[in-house]
Order: sequence, then structure tokens, then C-alpha cells
Amino acid sequence: MRLKMLKELFSAGVLTGVTVEPFCADAQSWKLRVHKVNGESAVVTVAAKSEVKVYIRLNAALMDAHRLGFRDIAISLPEDFKHEDSQRSHA
Repeated sequence: MRLKMLKELFSAGVLTGVTVEPFCADAQSWKLRVHKVNGESAVVTVAAKSEVKVYIRLNAALMDAHRLGFRDIAISLPEDFKHEDSQRSHA
């Protein structure tokens, strides 16, 4: 579903939650799944197409969830997740 439509559904109280999930097994990209009051779920799609919107950075998926109106966001991390921050050197 497109972000614009999802924002309207959130405002109408149709959406109950959102989860950021790995897009594929390598955990290098993410997708955003919304949950509806009727128990169904849907993934966010690219605006002009019906393909899943793929987020390269976890933060980008979180920001879209925030734009929809969510303040509580679940993140589903794979077992072999490696964080995006580089280790800081102590000089």
C-alpha cells in the first residue's frame, strides 16, 4: 500500500501497528509492514508501482513509519544482524 493511503488509514484508526522487517535474508535492506484492526497486514509499496518499497537504511524505514503517524515501531532483526554504525576509535 502507498504511504499516502496508509496515512489516511492511520488517521481513520484502521491501523494498529507497524513493523520494520528485513527485506531479504542478507539484512542489508528493509521493508515496512503495517497491521490493521481486522488482523490483516500489508507492506508499503512504491508510490507509482505495486512493488514493495525497499529501504536501504533502517532509519529511512523508521522515518516513514513516523510520517504515517506511528510513535511506537517494532523492529524485527535477523539473527545475524550487524549494526550500521562503525566502531569509533579512541584517540
